[in-house]
Amino acid sequence: MSSLNSKNQALSLIQVAVEVGGKTILKDISMTFEPQTIYTVIGPSGTGKSTLMNVLSGLIPSYTGTILYGSEPYQPTKHVLGLVPQNYGLLPWETAWKTVTSNVKISQKKRKLTAADEEKIQELFTAMNLESVKDSYPSQMSGGQQQRVSITRAFGVDGDLLLMDEPFSALDAFTRERTQDLFLETWKKHPVTTFFITHDIEEALLLGHKIVVMKGQPGEIHTVMDSPFSLNETLAEKRRLPDFYERVNALREEIQS
Repeated sequence: MSSLNSKNQALSLIQVAVEVGGKTILKDISMTFEPQTIYTVIGPSGTGKSTLMNVLSGLIPSYTGTILYGSEPYQPTKHVLGLVPQNYGLLPWETAWKTVTSNVKISQKKRKLTAADEEKIQELFTAMNLESVKDSYPSQMSGGQQQRVSITRAFGVDGDLLLMDEPFSALDAFTRERTQDLFLETWKKHPVTTFFITHDIEEALLLGHKIVVMKGQPGEIHTVMDSPFSLNETLAEKRRLPDFYERVNALREEIQS
């Protein structure tokens, strides 16, 4: 199997910089994203978090520096990418089921899904608590349901990278916590290298195996921190730890320093 088709390759950025309209947005971005790891990316607005994600997705093709996937030059068009934008990206004329199945067919270049494909998608719908809206259109779903459909679509393609841009920002606190749980439960069954932008400090700590702090204009990577929690702990267990908010405040100070 070539490195382009393997999920067990590191994604390496070496002195990547982006300029838009004569203004430098990102400067000297160098780091390695290890396979099957969740990287939560946090920092003040304007530090280039979404720009960096758009480079990885191929939406911004022009940059300087080098990006490698394994030992090969990284070319987004040659990879299967799961993308979860802030606005969900659902088409108003497609049901939840059609949204996911269509994306899987496109990503796998199939005209028809196999029984195994449909079984896997059904498992994802069950895991994300979406059985009741399989035949619903976006206008018939709540914001939380639309968000979970967007995430299910991204997991369904079984891609090399999962790119998420503040996926839970529009949800109320209760729905957000439940969706975070569902996301993490599903991710553990389908682990994939994940680039997860958030402005929520608690979310960055709860979901990230590693927390990437970006700062400055132009944006740079200030630090990369390991999660202070055990990967075996549930989100509820992490929230109940006596030093949880102490760790939240420490990360806040790191971002603001």
